[in-house]
Amino acid sequence: MLKKIVFLLLTVIVSVHLLGQKYSAKEIDSLGKIAVFSMTNKKEALKLILKYVDIADKSGYEKEEMYARYRATLIYFDLGDYEKLIEYSLGLENDARKSDNSFFEMLALRMRAMSYMKLGVYNKSESLFKQALEKASELKGDEMSAGKGALFSDLVILKSEMGLSSDESTLAYLKESLKWYHKMQDRDKREIALIPLYSNLGKYFSDMHQLDSAFYYSRKALRLSVSRKDTINVGFISSNLGSFFYRNNDQDSALFYLKKALSITRLSARPYQLKDVYDNLALVYEKRKDYKNSLFYGNKYKRLADSLRDVEKMAVNKESMRDHEKSKQQTGRFYITLRFILSILLVIIYYAVRYFKRYQKERKEKKQKEMVISDLEDKMNSAFEEVVQLAKSDDPAFLPRFKEIYPEFYNKLSETYPFLTSGQLKFCALLRLNFSTKEIAYYNHLTIRGIETKKNRLRKQLGIPSYEDLNNWMMKF
Repeated sequence: MLKKIVFLLLTVIVSVHLLGQKYSAKEIDSLGKIAVFSMTNKKEALKLILKYVDIADKSGYEKEEMYARYRATLIYFDLGDYEKLIEYSLGLENDARKSDNSFFEMLALRMRAMSYMKLGVYNKSESLFKQALEKASELKGDEMSAGKGALFSDLVILKSEMGLSSDESTLAYLKESLKWYHKMQDRDKREIALIPLYSNLGKYFSDMHQLDSAFYYSRKALRLSVSRKDTINVGFISSNLGSFFYRNNDQDSALFYLKKALSITRLSARPYQLKDVYDNLALVYEKRKDYKNSLFYGNKYKRLADSLRDVEKMAVNKESMRDHEKSKQQTGRFYITLRFILSILLVIIYYAVRYFKRYQKERKEKKQKEMVISDLEDKMNSAFEEVVQLAKSDDPAFLPRFKEIYPEFYNKLSETYPFLTSGQLKFCALLRLNFSTKEIAYYNHLTIRGIETKKNRLRKQLGIPSYEDLNNWMMKF
């Protein structure tokens, strides 16, 4: 009830401001902060922040407009709308470059890098993060410290997404982030920045099985979030603590923190965080032998994961189309320039024609090669979708079809390990297709514990060390 009253008051305050005729730059900045950091409902916050972008633009407040646009990218990230985030951050980056504003250029690069990270385009994400670090080096004072601290922290998250959280560079990035944040003079901004960093430190030490350090930093992040009344991060950190206690077989504590995270995350409309909470709740209830609730949250996880996967595919496809259109525009400009040069340099027309014909021939050959590659990729994508569907429906035709599509993998595996049964070969095929433990259990009507047992047995038979990810091993094999 109290949360509803606070939200209503914030809405009334904001609406009163929107009805006014004049706005100072300070008012626009203040209202933007309220929308992004105080409003739990991110969809409503987005509507307001886009209005502030328009108001700042019409009022001629360039800096406040850029801040509002950057805050819009934060909300798009929370909502998981990476397609819109990429589009919006590109516009912000272009305008910041025109204004020679390295600060907003850095922020735009960072947000686009985070979206590509979530979409699984890791090479592009890492490249953008490093470009953002170069822009941060051009800044001074707290802007440089905050920028570098955030970006090194982001690189830690990227390593985790790539399955390299135990990599030596991870701890180095964490230390760099902590170093830069401690250089910040503004205490308020420093505390805001330290919350996610402490949370990342907790997750890192948890992955490294240093439980005392993991719990210390996670609780530190939670206390700081509570003291700052940062509800969003309270939900995020509670989810991490729930996962931490689950791994340490304290299911009562895990359930307490996960329920707390669920109540907050439902209101914040952050689908990726909500998906993780559903996943962890399903695991905890299974450990408690409460299979009804485990199935309930497992189904919620699957439905949300499927819908997010569809959104991600649309975002990646649209980005590919954008790159293609950009390439076409660049090619078009090239021909315009070429025609202009030819019309002026009539004296050397003979050499120009020879060059142009040679270029056309090379371009045609390249296009033919690209068409061949494209056809092969289309066929592979189609075959991949087909074999995934066979796996999901537990069709007997799955393994024979997989053998046809991936003959090198199948033959090498069966020849190297001739003792593997057809059932084990099918299990290896599912891992090669990057099916998770939960997905294999779900589509084969088995328990997660049963699948984990199969994985452990397979590790021993194939001599795969415990720290090696089975999916990665199969894909590299």
